Amino acid sequence: MIRPFLFLLTGWAAIVSAQEGSASRSLRLLYVQAPDDAPASVFLVVGKEIKEVDLPRLSISTKRLALTAGLVRVYATTKEPTKAEPLPADAPFVDIPDGMNAPLVVLLPTGEAGPLAFRMLPVEFSRTKAPEGAVLWFNLSGRTIFSKLGTAQAVITPRQTAIQLPPGKAGDIYHVLVDVAPEAGETESVPLMRSSWVKEPGQRHLLFIVPDPDRKVPRIVAVPERMEPEPDPLKDAKGGAKSGAVKSAK
Repeated sequence: MIRPFLFLLTGWAAIVSAQEGSASRSLRLLYVQAPDDAPASVFLVVGKEIKEVDLPRLSISTKRLALTAGLVRVYATTKEPTKAEPLPADAPFVDIPDGMNAPLVVLLPTGEAGPLAFRMLPVEFSRTKAPEGAVLWFNLSGRTIFSKLGTAQAVITPRQTAIQLPPGKAGDIYHVLVDVAPEAGETESVPLMRSSWVKEPGQRHLLFIVPDPDRKVPRIVAVPERMEPEPDPLKDAKGGAKSGAVKSAK
């Protein structure tokens, strides 16, 4: 189970190319290790604007929330707020920095009861920082991880992230070696993964290192992402309520 200290996890620096202007930025969601009773969607609230966004299992939301420029605070709730039933005072929220133009908000369960028992972690998911073929690591455990993807190597310390760019072109095969670094009193690392992967075109991989209550070493949760063409969030916002469009609070 992911523990409350995970909110300390730091994301990448919000550095993006000049082509990804803040006027067109949008937000997506990913619920990691969602409990069985987790909602199928949540309403995201920014000021008076509201949008319902799906929460699929082991994949990124198909719907997006368009964001304005500047620092934006986004709340999550299970019901559309109204004057009679406003946004709950304890609704979870996340602050999206001004420079984060393609945020992916990762939802991390707290282990508490309730449909909104999660923390919201924003990370930069721009194609400039994580292009086609990239592997994005999220170490949610207390152990250091060694990763070698082909010739690309990385050390992912506890509660940190990393981006690896495996060598080669689309269709190439590369070897994958992932180890858990030894702790104090241990002399050898523990193999976590030995495999060979294909560098598939138009795809990125998100790999979460999560604690495993049944053993001493963590495990890997893999979430592939097919890089579809970027939709225009302004056009998406013009749809009806059934399509998850942005609406003003009643």
